[in-house]
Amino acid sequence: MIRRASSVLYRATKKRAYFKDVRILVPESWSNVRSNLSTWETYSEADVRVAPASAAHGNRPYTIQSGGCGQPGEYIHFTPDYLRTLTEPNNTAVFGPPEKVFVHEWSHLRYGVFDEFGHQNDKMFPLFYKPPNSEEILPNLCTNKPPIFTTKDVVTQGPCRIDPITGVYDSNCVYNLLPQFLPDTSLMSDYTIDSVVDFCEDDQDLAHVFTAPNKHNAMCGSYSVWTVITRHPDFLMNNNPPNDILFLEPTFQIVRSTGSRFVLVADTSGSMNDHNRIVRLYESSRRWIKYDISDGSQLGLVQFANKAKITSPMVEIKGDASREALIARLPVNAVGATCIGCGLQKALELLRPGGPGGVILLLTDGEETDRPFIYEVLSEVVRSGARVVSIAFGRTAEDKIEELADKTNGKSYFIDDDDSSQGLNDAFVGSLTYQPAVPADQIVVLLFKRQYQNVVGGTISETFSVDSTVGRNFVFRIDYTQKSYLKSFNLKSPSGIVYTQLVYDDVAKVAMFKLPEAEIGRWDFTLSVSSSTVDSLAVHVTSQTRSTTTAPIRTECYVPGGNTVNDINASPVRILAKVMQDFNPVVRAKVKAHIEMPSGPSQILELFDNGASPDTVADDGIYSRYFVGVTSGGRYTVECEVWDDGSAYVNDGTFVRNRKKRSATPKMTGSFTRMASGGSFKIAQSVSVGADIYPPSRITDLFVVEVQTNPDHTATIQFTAPGEDLDSGTATSYEIRYSSVFDDLRGTNFGSANNSTLVQQEHVVNGTLQPMVSGTQQIITFVMTMKDEETRTYYIALRAIDRSGQAALPSNIVSAQFPLDEPASGLSTKAIIGIIVGCLLGLLLIAAIAYLIHRKKYLSYDAADTRPKP
Repeated sequence: MIRRASSVLYRATKKRAYFKDVRILVPESWSNVRSNLSTWETYSEADVRVAPASAAHGNRPYTIQSGGCGQPGEYIHFTPDYLRTLTEPNNTAVFGPPEKVFVHEWSHLRYGVFDEFGHQNDKMFPLFYKPPNSEEILPNLCTNKPPIFTTKDVVTQGPCRIDPITGVYDSNCVYNLLPQFLPDTSLMSDYTIDSVVDFCEDDQDLAHVFTAPNKHNAMCGSYSVWTVITRHPDFLMNNNPPNDILFLEPTFQIVRSTGSRFVLVADTSGSMNDHNRIVRLYESSRRWIKYDISDGSQLGLVQFANKAKITSPMVEIKGDASREALIARLPVNAVGATCIGCGLQKALELLRPGGPGGVILLLTDGEETDRPFIYEVLSEVVRSGARVVSIAFGRTAEDKIEELADKTNGKSYFIDDDDSSQGLNDAFVGSLTYQPAVPADQIVVLLFKRQYQNVVGGTISETFSVDSTVGRNFVFRIDYTQKSYLKSFNLKSPSGIVYTQLVYDDVAKVAMFKLPEAEIGRWDFTLSVSSSTVDSLAVHVTSQTRSTTTAPIRTECYVPGGNTVNDINASPVRILAKVMQDFNPVVRAKVKAHIEMPSGPSQILELFDNGASPDTVADDGIYSRYFVGVTSGGRYTVECEVWDDGSAYVNDGTFVRNRKKRSATPKMTGSFTRMASGGSFKIAQSVSVGADIYPPSRITDLFVVEVQTNPDHTATIQFTAPGEDLDSGTATSYEIRYSSVFDDLRGTNFGSANNSTLVQQEHVVNGTLQPMVSGTQQIITFVMTMKDEETRTYYIALRAIDRSGQAALPSNIVSAQFPLDEPASGLSTKAIIGIIVGCLLGLLLIAAIAYLIHRKKYLSYDAADTRPKP
């Protein structure tokens, strides 16, 4: 598939790209496969993942796209069954040629383009549409000319008829075009035909159909796929110009998963004595080594001040003895200057014998004082293939460490000196993302996590839920600063059983309660603490899947786009949370992000999965929101909390909201709770407090609900209200325009001096032009003035405007198709002539029928039967 896809990509990109190097990562258990051991390759970071089918897609390949136009996707999903049947004719007949399938999905993943075809039961992107000012119904495809299409090519899946609202075939109708009757089309459209080898362009032979109601036009402002692709860094500014290359076959390497390799690089300079940092480093490192890092992993230790030294070579974790030996070598004293580059070089010295890759956990609290500096060893670290997880202690930690994490595709965390060790524990656990994938029954799920300090009244009372997907190997863990701070513990099960005993690890400052299997339902706990204002504790509740055949509900929390944001105007911060059971999305959950600020109180942001910007696809289990609460430059830390309020369900294919139901009720999740750390990001610019930085977000889900012609020409539109600042707050006003010319509403043409008509409040007959709060579904019906009798297609778009007059980008453009007018008064000459001709023809027809009936009466009699025959 990939060999052939390389040639397809080379042709489609006009000789500018092909696949050169491919690594295939197989599971550690596949010992009979001839392979090398993996170094930097991990399943969670793969471009393409082979995994069981999701209910929504079945065996059809798909790409997870959580970003907007031109933004890369997350990964391509192939199922084992799809790959097993690649060479079978039925596979190509159903899904298309495998090499074109791959390039189609790669274009989603790499270049951030979208599908140029419609879907059954989709109100925004239907299977059929009408071209401008035409009564012809066409399949919703991007083709260089209309396909040869008749009603014989419509296949019914029930009573198929014309929908009176849309004027096209309803959801019971699908098309079945024969290849010989389909013109050239785009690789992002119908790529099943042999002749399809290119992407749609703006002005070439395969001209883009910018009026077609497909997702690519909606997300990318009707720019062609090729236009969007050429804006990618691969090709921008004439990067990778066309080149004649004869050998296009990729090189393949098969590698097998092995245990991860970690090097802990700890700052032991004198400033680590401030705020008890060296002690907190020791305690969190000890917890991580003793309880979190898995057997089979390798760990080495490095510490640095003005110089660096290796305190432990790479050691494979095998039980308690190896863990205790490593803990005994952790640093406990701090003195000297800061040479971060020295520590990184020693880490590479440990990793190099094992080949490329590995994970470096870099912990530092200060600015570099001694050479080599980070920038002097950065290229060496990048070439090594190692990932850096940077952990910044305090606000004076070296700014370059986030760049180090970005350049190596790692993660970044910030630990405030006023925090307990909880944030540091999260950072250590976050590094385990780069461990090999484990079976579902070995996944540890975080059900609850919270940190407590300065507790009013000395009593902590909280609840959490254990749902039906988890409960095995239940652990209630308390991390404390002083054992004397925790006075009592009380945990009550759903059936009323009370547990009060904890097992303490005084050296690691951890207390635990464990059960082999926990009851399903709501659990309550109460902790009594002392009146200390400096001590703190943190509660973690974890469990594993209850059954080896049922996957748990899992949550990921992340900030896409890197660890450093250099320009919040050009690249607003997005916070995402993924909530899934296996590969099926959990829909209608409550999701909130907690953001720790550089200064001041934390902020809470509710995330939504509604398909409105910045969310790309509704109900796909990816919840998102812009973070517009940036108050200053500095480091921000994110954590996501998920729970069910009675509405959450798993989209396992048995129920589709707002579409055709396959069963009467969805699969409800029942009460559940989840937590996940999202790491840290740094704002690398100064921010003016109170400045109106952001306009409202672009509306991408506008669609026409219905049109009416009696008594007036009206259109009813629906969309999700944006905010005053992107998707937060309430915008100040809307600007809704319509025109018979599509280009009047595109980009900078919107609102300029053209023939478009502005909708005023007096035109509104239902709803209001006053914006509603962000995230609300808004419906507006307004009267439209017709240009002339022949114009029946009108295009509609809108944008929101904020209090400072900043306007959002224009929305996706939709069409309102009006039927031919029924004259109300003042008949035209053409209409009068038509009526007269119709009347004369009617009279002639009546006369002819009367004559035939008269003749029939005489012909119906015979001698044997005198009654008229039927």
